[in-house]
Amino acid sequence: MSYLVLARKYRPQSFDELVGQTHITELLRKSIESGRIAHAFLFCGPRGIGKTSTARILAKSLNCQNGPTLKPCGECSACLEIANGNSFDVIEIDGASNRGIDEIRTLRENVKFAPSYGRYKIYIVDEVHMLTSDAFNALLKTLEEPPEHVKFIFATTEVHKVPATILSRCQRFDFKRIQVEIIMDNLKNICAKENLKANEEALFAIAKASQGSMRDALSVLDQLSALSDKGIDAADVFSMLGMVEIEFLFDLTDALIARNCVKALDIFNQIIERGKDIKQLGKDLTEHFRHLMIVKVGGVSLNGLIDYPSGVKQRLAVQAEKITIAGILKAIELFIEAQETAKVMETLRMPLELAFAKLTYGGSTGIISSIPSVTTTTTASTKPGVPVAIPASAAKAPVAVQAPKVTIKAESLEEIKAHWNALTHEISRRKMALATYLQEGEPCEFKTNRLVIGFAKGNAFAKDSLDTKENLKFIEEIFSEKLNAPIVVGFRIIEKTSTNIKQEEPVVRTALEMFGGKVVKEWPNAQK
Repeated sequence: MSYLVLARKYRPQSFDELVGQTHITELLRKSIESGRIAHAFLFCGPRGIGKTSTARILAKSLNCQNGPTLKPCGECSACLEIANGNSFDVIEIDGASNRGIDEIRTLRENVKFAPSYGRYKIYIVDEVHMLTSDAFNALLKTLEEPPEHVKFIFATTEVHKVPATILSRCQRFDFKRIQVEIIMDNLKNICAKENLKANEEALFAIAKASQGSMRDALSVLDQLSALSDKGIDAADVFSMLGMVEIEFLFDLTDALIARNCVKALDIFNQIIERGKDIKQLGKDLTEHFRHLMIVKVGGVSLNGLIDYPSGVKQRLAVQAEKITIAGILKAIELFIEAQETAKVMETLRMPLELAFAKLTYGGSTGIISSIPSVTTTTTASTKPGVPVAIPASAAKAPVAVQAPKVTIKAESLEEIKAHWNALTHEISRRKMALATYLQEGEPCEFKTNRLVIGFAKGNAFAKDSLDTKENLKFIEEIFSEKLNAPIVVGFRIIEKTSTNIKQEEPVVRTALEMFGGKVVKEWPNAQK
């Protein structure tokens, strides 16, 4: 006898065996008990969570010789044929390969005939969203007023593609992803029946990787069962699926929180050398920081949103204490950006390395935590804002600390002009293009916290580039933060802008006059 894969061998045959969908089975039980059985059902949800299995169980419940019943016998000819998929009264149709109008016309003709021996002729249409528009239109009338002996059960993973006219004629049931704990319990039971040895960590890794799909979890277990007679451990799961061990995620996050870029890159390299999938690492890191966010925001009250054992949740709580919510959100933003960048680059590695560097050397854009930066190296500086790591053994000076944030107090136009370079420099640290455009203009009016920036006619392009809803909002946020007041920004074309030559240092002014040059941008040491 040929080998039967676990996903088929342990396919649920009754409502009691169906796991993780209690809200669905309860509704179907009540429907059968009351005798109020709809003529059309729509089962929606991700793959591998029991939609088709539920459809078959419902068909058996309706056509069993003891039915309609909540517990089909599984022994009568109707139950056995449905389970084997060769029943004349329960017809399973693949919507992907039978999607045309001709197939639906054939179905419309066949529904007129009474069932062979069961109570109902039941049509189970899988991936119903794949039907064409014409096929859906041909089905409408039959679906709305089918013969009394006909039941339709549709299943789909993309319910948004099913026309509203079809949805309105069906009783809809939304299946959900199965929780990690439920998948683990089911895997334990199956391992016991199959005499498979698998430790707790391995089962957790399989359940986590399946992303709520019982079928996927059983498929992975099936593959791993053939690898070794000694049993399955977490390392086997991580190796086969290219997953990143949770220890690596905690170690890498600790390095980023400590702003130790060297250690972060070293751990990253170890992960790659172990053959892990870099793309998967990006997803795992993003999810890890999502967990930190949940713990930071809700603590114990939101523990149910994290699919991890209690021990891991406690470690997340400890790690979350070392980082601010702003740092967590910034990290998530950078990891998502890295994954998007990787889609258009030939390398997956560099975008993540860049994200690590931004988080550890990014100044105010890096991770904000109470942990001092790198303890194995000392941060020196050859120029303002350019940190250089030197060995601790060679370091004699104390660790350089980032300059404290300076808030400008400006109550007049003259003060705004005096600090204009510092204001535009702050913009340049986040969006260089906007700062460049702002340098083309100058403050020309400041009343009741409304700042008007003037541009000469020749710089109308710079004005128009800045004058968008998104850019205005960004500039106003930075200026409000820097000036410690709610600033509203506007732009205007003016006849003439003042020259910058008089504001320069004597040596700079001499050079400008000697070479006939002009100042294009000026962002000196910045904290004016």
